[in-house]
Amino acid sequence: MTETVDKAKHHSTVGKATRRQDGADKVKGRTRFAGDLPLAGLLHARLVRSPYAHARIVNIDTSAALAVPGVKAVYTGETLWMAKRDSSSRSQAPLARHEVLWCGHPVAIVLAETEAAAEDGAAAVDVDYDLLPPVLDPVAAMKPDSPLARTRKEGEVSEIAGGGAHASVSKDEEEEADEDLSQNVSDKARFHAGNMEEGWREAEVVVEHTYKTSFVHQSYIEPQSITVAPGAPGQPMTIWASSQGMFAVRSDVSQALDVAERQIRVESVPIGGAFGGKFGLIEPLAAAAASAARRPIRLVYTREDDLLAGNPAPQSIIRLKLGAKRDGTLVAMEGKVIFDSGAYAGSAVFLGGLILGSTYRCPNIDFRCYEVLTNKVSVGAYRAPGAPQATFALESAVDELCRGSQIDPVAFRQKNGLKEGDPTLDHRQWPRIGLLECLEKVQEHPLWANR
Repeated sequence: MTETVDKAKHHSTVGKATRRQDGADKVKGRTRFAGDLPLAGLLHARLVRSPYAHARIVNIDTSAALAVPGVKAVYTGETLWMAKRDSSSRSQAPLARHEVLWCGHPVAIVLAETEAAAEDGAAAVDVDYDLLPPVLDPVAAMKPDSPLARTRKEGEVSEIAGGGAHASVSKDEEEEADEDLSQNVSDKARFHAGNMEEGWREAEVVVEHTYKTSFVHQSYIEPQSITVAPGAPGQPMTIWASSQGMFAVRSDVSQALDVAERQIRVESVPIGGAFGGKFGLIEPLAAAAASAARRPIRLVYTREDDLLAGNPAPQSIIRLKLGAKRDGTLVAMEGKVIFDSGAYAGSAVFLGGLILGSTYRCPNIDFRCYEVLTNKVSVGAYRAPGAPQATFALESAVDELCRGSQIDPVAFRQKNGLKEGDPTLDHRQWPRIGLLECLEKVQEHPLWANR
């Protein structure tokens, strides 16, 4: 027996206007974010940032800053104890110790009774630098004779800020090419299948273009913010962080301070936007400073701090070459993917290459992917790491190929789009995707049909 459901009677929410539970508090100013919490004895923190892209730190003089009324402490990479301050992890070693790696690299943190005093104290810190050649062009940085953007420790691996949110993806298809490259190349991956020579012989229409994207900041409204209370002896440290990962914050701080996770309590607070950019960037630094000062501290980035010392999406340079038969059958895909990772590894270039080979069915593919270190701010996640860069390049190239073969671009995508049961790059089978169904709806839409 088939029963007809009265949607108006049984559905109280779908299709109707709803009131946000947090809306009233936000519009009336009652919501308290990580940077709004009033704590007794609170100290305000400000960063001292490098004005140079690459330089050796000769000396840091904090005496003038400590003489500023209201300034209670100034910590540098040498004086602020952190368990892993010698590591190559930006979050675990947040203050530059021997060399600065980008314009905006923090070299000290100032704690004061007021924000104004902290600002004055930061301005009074005197840093003596010995300038080094900056590495700014990722393509030039790959060459064997390029200056090094930073000293890369043996065994260093790629990590996205906050513990590698996407690092569990299988690398069964990775293959490093035997190339003469600079040590600025911090990660490589290769995806290949079939026979490229055969694919190019079959191709009747070929397009080849290079696509570039810039660094893109996540542009959240609330800047990086955190309040930390060190806790009384025997009591846990409490952290209120504008973060996307509460458990990751606890883990990162535990490692930085070399204490058990049970000694760290992370309170969830409203977050004013993140989009991938708030994973483990400032929490270890703030926790270490609060622990050293034995007073609660608040670190709220200025907008300039956020732009110069945040973790934007990586710059990319992607060269793609696609080949198809006259009937629109895709027969060859080849590409070189370069992600500018800035001063630290972690650009998810592997995912960029994976995405290039995970949209259209093609028997012959060869994608070589390179992560390159430069003297720029290091990168992080932003709305599916690697996907916007790779998708922009791939879909632009497909449109060029459709124009060259005079094939309807929707029809081309329907012909070559992956579907359930097709093989993946790691020799499994695709589950239900929905790509072809979406393309059918696009084709039926009046805006497309009547174009």
